[in-house]
Amino acid sequence: MEFEKKVKTRMYLMIIYIIIGAALWAVTFFNKNVNDTLSAMGIALAAAGAAQLGRCIALLRNPDKLRDREIAEKDERNIMLMERARSWSFAAYIILAGISVFVLFALNYDIAGRVVAFTVCGFCLIYWICYMIAKRKY
Repeated sequence: MEFEKKVKTRMYLMIIYIIIGAALWAVTFFNKNVNDTLSAMGIALAAAGAAQLGRCIALLRNPDKLRDREIAEKDERNIMLMERARSWSFAAYIILAGISVFVLFALNYDIAGRVVAFTVCGFCLIYWICYMIAKRKY
């Protein structure tokens, strides 16, 4: 029953993704300055949200698949793999974004370099806050 609640929470999140995606698309569609990138991001976000919503609905309709999915998500090996993948992707992003800051500034793309630098700083700040919360909690 607890896992079913978790799947329902994911469904609500996917509905929010769909709404945000549709809003991004609508803003670019009805705006005079059409931004193809923003429109594509909106469509992609809405499509991904709809696909994941469909998966959640299918899980809730089939108790056997729901039980299998719950077992897979609570398996220690899968949890360890997921945590390592998150850790590696975070580290890779920080390193690659840091390198790209130097490259962007070297190529005189100052504004883009600043944007990437601020995202790296923001990511590190979020990491530090989460670390402090986890340190107190555990």
